[in-house]
Amino acid sequence: MGNTAEKLNHSRPAKDSIAYCHELFGCKSSLGLSYDNLAEDVKRTLCFSAGLKQRHVDMKLHEMTDLERVELHRSINTLADALKPFAHKAFRDFQ
Repeated sequence: MGNTAEKLNHSRPAKDSIAYCHELFGCKSSLGLSYDNLAEDVKRTLCFSAGLKQRHVDMKLHEMTDLERVELHRSINTLADALKPFAHKAFRDFQ
């Protein structure tokens, strides 16, 4: 039990742990980590919609330029809004 108490007393603050995880996975934010872990076909669709090139599919979010991220962000929001009425509907309704 002494070990547990010692570990608790020497644990990192949450923000340091989160920063360490971002560094470990090579991303700058939790949103970046989420994007970086999307399936390749999903990233391909998002990049295509944003007008980006094939090389962007393999890039991590933080490796893109600000302009590329702006285009990707805009595209994601446009798709999310446009697809909302179709999401989670029964296939029988999709005629």
